[in-house]
Amino acid sequence: MQKPSRYPDMALHAPTLVDTWQEFQKRWAGVQNFLMAGECVPFDFKLPPLARVVEELRADADARITPGTRSDRLELADVAAAFRALPVERALESSFALAHFQLARFDAPGKFLHGFTRAVMDPWQQALQANGFTFERCYPIIFISGKGCATNYHMDFSHVLAWQICGTKRFCGLQDPDRWAPREVRVDYKPEGFTKPAALTESDALCYEMRPGDVLWNALLTPHWVEAGAEVAMSINLSHGGIRYRGELCPHEAELMAHRGANPVAAPVKAGG
Repeated sequence: MQKPSRYPDMALHAPTLVDTWQEFQKRWAGVQNFLMAGECVPFDFKLPPLARVVEELRADADARITPGTRSDRLELADVAAAFRALPVERALESSFALAHFQLARFDAPGKFLHGFTRAVMDPWQQALQANGFTFERCYPIIFISGKGCATNYHMDFSHVLAWQICGTKRFCGLQDPDRWAPREVRVDYKPEGFTKPAALTESDALCYEMRPGDVLWNALLTPHWVEAGAEVAMSINLSHGGIRYRGELCPHEAELMAHRGANPVAAPVKAGG
């Protein structure tokens, strides 16, 4: 039975809330995003204050720092030097989108993610395995967006569990992703040429207002965009590749693997939200 909407401003499309593994097993391989709760979120972790997290991340050479401006496509211009030159208080007031894809190095004594693997990654992966899932990769990514900033229209080559840590983000997928990104687009997806269609309207979208503590499952190779609210917003995403339930990939990943087998392609560009 559908639970009452937690987001009354989105009454047109009531959010789906999955809070049992039995329901997750039914829905994970679909194309629509959904919220997760209950036994499907077997982890917790408290991060240090935002300013400390940003200071530590931006000091690392592998941090990706882009303008965060809203547009109809990904904006990946490098503004790292200018962002690093600002005092952290001013940097947090600027327009930016900060991401880091190699968080294991920060899970060490004195680092901002010390204990994260034990508290989050281990219980999550153990829960997946206990409920019939296997995976080839599963790793965390952090995304921090300035006030009103965005990760624009794109797709991910992974299933993503998005966990909102602080601030709010509007996470928008589509009611019918295959209409806007059919097979021929998905299997040959190139982020730099992927643009939000002008014909796409609010009624085509499936949006969730993500508040601290909210968790969302974002389906592989489905278009989406993520917009921060009136304060700096931080989320940690768990990225999954080769995830199978009872040995079966989801249809989108199965078709992608078949296409790559017949037409080898370069490794995809990281995007994320």
